[in-house]
Amino acid sequence: MRFFTRFFTIFSITFFVCGNIVAQGFCEAMDSLLTDKLFDDSDVSVAVYDLDDNRLVYSHRAEKMCRPASVLKLLTAGVALERLGVNYTINTILGESRTESVRNLCLQGSMDPLFSESDLDAMVATVGDSTTIDTLFVDCSFMDSIYWGPGWSWDDTPWEFQPYLSPLMLNGGCVDVVVKPTNKGEAPTIECKPQSEYYSVVNEAVSHDASLKKLTIMRDWLDNSNVIRVRGNCNGVGSDKMNMFRSEQFFVTVMREKMAARGVQVKEIIYSSTKDSLTLLYNNGRPITAVVDEALRESNNLCAEALIYHLGALYGHRPVAHKDGVKIVKGFLDFNLKMPERYEIADGSGLSLYTYISADIMLQMLKRIYENKPVYTFVQKGLPLSGCTGTLKGRMTGTVAERKIRAKTGTVSGICTLAGYAEARNGHTIAFVIFNQGTMTPRLARRWQNKVCELLCK
Repeated sequence: MRFFTRFFTIFSITFFVCGNIVAQGFCEAMDSLLTDKLFDDSDVSVAVYDLDDNRLVYSHRAEKMCRPASVLKLLTAGVALERLGVNYTINTILGESRTESVRNLCLQGSMDPLFSESDLDAMVATVGDSTTIDTLFVDCSFMDSIYWGPGWSWDDTPWEFQPYLSPLMLNGGCVDVVVKPTNKGEAPTIECKPQSEYYSVVNEAVSHDASLKKLTIMRDWLDNSNVIRVRGNCNGVGSDKMNMFRSEQFFVTVMREKMAARGVQVKEIIYSSTKDSLTLLYNNGRPITAVVDEALRESNNLCAEALIYHLGALYGHRPVAHKDGVKIVKGFLDFNLKMPERYEIADGSGLSLYTYISADIMLQMLKRIYENKPVYTFVQKGLPLSGCTGTLKGRMTGTVAERKIRAKTGTVSGICTLAGYAEARNGHTIAFVIFNQGTMTPRLARRWQNKVCELLCK
């Protein structure tokens, strides 16, 4: 018995010492990486935690407040899954009230960020063919009319990553535009989806004319106009995605056009709820897990903001304001993670210029997610996998870190961030946060982050 006790003691001491030697080697390697010329004119915060050993492995300027960019989506997703529950759904509902002479419809949206044209086709099919709708009531009472988050850059429109937020988002509130060249000197062809008279297209481009500037696809956004202009030289297939001003009106216009194609006449559209008792025709319940997956894997800003509004809906009042959801997130951090008061969160996607958190805060959130196994299961599934999926598809291929890193990326001007989980060689799960700040060459920052990930996996 004494032999086994001594053996266990010696083994434990040896394991502890070896573990410390490995950790010390990692720290020395990290310190060496920090001498990179990248940091002659930029900064970085790093935090690394061994979730199996329950210990902090490495920290460098981890208390500094930084802009997290899209890494914030990971924090938003974690709070949303825990507070709303993994079985929560975002519903788009169509109901009807009818008498012998009057038939009314009521459309109610709650900001489903993934509502597609095929979903709309399924909804319209429930109305039937060759009939008359006296009034289509459009209930947009779920949220207020402020269509951008605080601190969003005004000139980031008309791009898809900053859509006009509303309770009714068809195709992300955007139009897909594909331009294909024809014969030299002739106008290219333009295909748009969803098709609608809500917007118009002006084709000023020319096929295979090298004297012209490169092809551009733009909306007349300064005038809040939904005119899409295509200009320049089209020498190959070009595509882009333009957001639509007043996304709820875009949704309703396409819906009305689809009903008209089925012989359904809509006499009047009123943007208001109805007091009539309704019979349910259609309910598209979008699982929150699908929204989280898209927010993490494809860094979808709209999905992250939808999570913020649905967190805000926990207060139980209508309309929901953006600040309601942010207040829920900050309350979660303050109560559960005992965060300092000096951080600031202004949105759910990381677009805001006002959002500042530290690597420490993000690390605490990663630990919290890991401890809640149902939440961790869905987060891990949604996070991009190094060398394989999402925004990490082209990174760390051919290295020890390939298929070993599940993490969220973030990139805006001057900012390049990465946070998530690494699988170490000993099988341990490592939580890590890397916030590069003031770096004007994202490629160099990503290359440096990749080296850190390789160390984590070794």
